[in-house]
Amino acid sequence: MQVYEESKTTGGLTLSDWTKKFWEWLFQLSDEVNPVTVVGPSRPWRYGGRQPTQFQKQCMQKHGESVWFIAPAPYSEPNSVIQLYIPVGNWWFLIGPAIACSSQQLYPSLDSIDKVRKHVNEDISKTNELWTIFDGFSVPWYYIDNTDSFVEIKNVPTKGSKNMLHQNLEEDTIQTLQCGYWNFIGPVEPGEHLLTIHSKSSIYRVDITYQLSVTGPANSSLT
Repeated sequence: MQVYEESKTTGGLTLSDWTKKFWEWLFQLSDEVNPVTVVGPSRPWRYGGRQPTQFQKQCMQKHGESVWFIAPAPYSEPNSVIQLYIPVGNWWFLIGPAIACSSQQLYPSLDSIDKVRKHVNEDISKTNELWTIFDGFSVPWYYIDNTDSFVEIKNVPTKGSKNMLHQNLEEDTIQTLQCGYWNFIGPVEPGEHLLTIHSKSSIYRVDITYQLSVTGPANSSLT
């Protein structure tokens, strides 16, 4: 597969910066509205993950463009088709078909940055199938490596959490290393669009199709 180097800056941030924002968004969500957990009801609105966030709104207001996050949802039913409502606007789509994030707080045995780095790199190296199709066309991948130094994420929910992301946390701030394959799609015309994500490794498989309705307010009041 062909993997492209990062070159695009959107809304004042590089693609690497936006992937950090993606993980921040994901970690800060509670179990019931997190698209990568199995806690709570499996409803279309949860895949929106309470977007747009305050940061996304501010970015749109300041720069006239922003980025919408689309999660791989590894615990969805195989070949799931999810309806996702996105507001009309100059939104780029950041998609994580094969991504990894690790931390000593999640895995106490990883007692050095080198061990955490090895863990995320090994997870991604196991990827053996990967493709993303948007409106009938294959989408290129960008490999982003944020493993040189720890990336801090604050305001992570911990109380009573059963989330696989939060289950071992004692504090609401964690230090992470992140890497993986990302798709970055430019703003699209209002209307209906089809996004299909497939990735597979020895430890997980993702097969999900998003029906993106770029027509109005994001999902419902629950997003």
